Amino acid sequence: MKFSTIFKEDYYNKLLTPLKGNPIRNRADSFLKIFELLESKNKNYYTIIETGCMRSDFGKLCFGDDGCSTFLFDKFVNFYDGKVISVDISEKNCNFARKLVSPKTEIFNSDSVNFLWNLDISQDIDFVYLDSFDIEINNPIPSQLHHLKELCALINKLKKGCILVVDDNDPFFTNGSIGKSNYIKDFMENISSKKIFDNYQIGWIL
Repeated sequence: MKFSTIFKEDYYNKLLTPLKGNPIRNRADSFLKIFELLESKNKNYYTIIETGCMRSDFGKLCFGDDGCSTFLFDKFVNFYDGKVISVDISEKNCNFARKLVSPKTEIFNSDSVNFLWNLDISQDIDFVYLDSFDIEINNPIPSQLHHLKELCALINKLKKGCILVVDDNDPFFTNGSIGKSNYIKDFMENISSKKIFDNYQIGWIL
């Protein structure tokens, strides 16, 4: 049994079921791909870095709208072994997420760029998930720049084979023309990283 099998059985459809009236934000296929790629590493210990923990807006796990990434990543490292390091500037979100994860997930209340720049980590980072700064359709640049700064703060700690994913690549359903990843896309193309998917979320392998 693999975690990806459990994910398909227990969580895949939940990610495709948003609150009534909200659009479907398909994270199900990209999360499945992420877990399969991580499993293909055949490691005994995984390290996952996340910016922007699952939010408390709904007061409960709401897979189809929020994605519940922190919860799912925690499940993954408990099925195998490893740790999740998540950072969020909202104390409310941090406190909410801490109640729903195991001790294998550490959640820090901090500015993500400063936190990543000062992160002292000895293990290889297997997967980075960037999702910290909400994007506005009429003013997308602050969010786009923030996510690029996160990557700049962390890039020297990443090794070949690390998976990088940005959430809300297409949050307004504009075929990716306005999303959190716009500046990161250019950088990843310049360094010839392998793109693994490009839909609601976008991901690469370094």
